[in-house]
Formats: sequence, C-alpha cells, structure tokens
Amino acid sequence: MKTKLVGIVLWCCVVCVTLVSCSKNDTKVEAGKPALDLPVIKSAPYISGVNYDGKQITSEAVKGKYWLASFMFTSCGDICPRLNSQISALFGEFKDYPELKFVSISVDPDNDTQEVLKKYAERYGAKPDRWYFLRMPIDTVKELSLEGFRIATLDAPLSHSKRIVLVDDKGQIRGYYDGLEREDVEKLRKVLHTILPPKQ
Repeated sequence: MKTKLVGIVLWCCVVCVTLVSCSKNDTKVEAGKPALDLPVIKSAPYISGVNYDGKQITSEAVKGKYWLASFMFTSCGDICPRLNSQISALFGEFKDYPELKFVSISVDPDNDTQEVLKKYAERYGAKPDRWYFLRMPIDTVKELSLEGFRIATLDAPLSHSKRIVLVDDKGQIRGYYDGLEREDVEKLRKVLHTILPPKQ
C-alpha cells in the first residue's frame, strides 16, 4: 500500500514538473515567435553615402540597429511620394524608438544634390540622425539595388522599387514589404512593434 502511495506521489510530481516546464517553454516560444518567423534572406550590403546634412553615413551608423531601406529620387511624381508618405507615417509612429533607423537612397545622385535632398527630407519630417537620405556614386547605387538588396533586375538596375527592406540588428535582411500596399505596410508595422525593444 505504501509502495503504491509513494508511486502515486512520484507520478504527481513528474506531471507537475512537466506541466510547469511546458508552460515556460510555451511562453518562451510564443514571445519570440514573430521574430523567429521572419526568414533570414541574406546579409545587408555595406552602405556609404553623403546624407542631406552633409555628413558621411556608413553601415556603422546602423550597426546594432534595426533599419528600413528604400530607393527613391526627388523628381519622381508617382511611386516615391506615396512610398515616402508611408515611410514618414512609420517614422512618426516610431519616433521614440532609437533602435530603428531609416535609410533612403537616391537613384538620381546627379540631380539629387545635398540641397535638394535637404528640402525633400524636410517635406517628410525626417531627422538627420534617424532618417537618412543618401547620395552616392551611381555605380554604387546600381550594385546596391541589384545585388546588395536584390530589389532590382538587370533590365532596370536603377528602378526605384516600391519595396521597403527590413534589416535586423545583426545586419541581416529579414523581409520585403510593398510600401504602396496598405496590408503590407500594416504587416511591417506589427513586426516592428514586436521586434523592437520597448520605447524610451
């Protein structure tokens, strides 16, 4: 009888330990699930360009940060204004999250001078230390859009894509989002709220 009682007690202990263990594991998986569901596509390319405030910006400025990359040019009257309006909304929403940066690269550096980019950046409420508008040699832009971020094709290496590229704090590309599609932008917004550290 005693042996049977001891067995029952031990069995109950095992069940309790198992339930507690499962509960902890479930919480851990659930808490990290959204970030884990994002694929690691490739490492983000090295970037180097002159910002609209005249400062040289390289990958060091976004090292250890989450950042959103996009391509544009100031004289664009179709995709770019709509794309940058969406990015501006995200910028405003996440203004208190210093762990998130924004990088917009001009595909028309000859015409997008520092002065032109400065006026354009002000139009969308950008801040020079959080949202960069960069100009760099045209060959570098081609390489970044074609090979670096893989948002262009050989037929149109300077196509100003409507996609927003999400890069994580380890410098890995984790997703592409259509900046003109409300549902896609909403997905990006939810991902950012999930993976970013609490706002300061």
